[in-house]
Amino acid sequence: MIALEQNDLNKMADDNLASIKKEIEYGAGTPDSDDIVQTASRRFWGMTSGQRFLLSLMVFLNVAVLGLFFLLASGRLDVPIP
Repeated sequence: MIALEQNDLNKMADDNLASIKKEIEYGAGTPDSDDIVQTASRRFWGMTSGQRFLLSLMVFLNVAVLGLFFLLASGRLDVPIP
């Protein structure tokens, strides 16, 4: 492990402050017109509507299959095997 001296820490802090000042000067972090268009689209958890539909379908099928399995395992549902 490298021990840092107080001068090194002060230099690192000054470098960080200088980079923050440059970002402010160049307008980093300000929204562009393209960013505003992307945020205006309808997204929930970063997914499109088709992705949300597939996710909800997969969750529904998992619940249905697991529910059927537990009903069969507990004996509350009998399979009519001839």
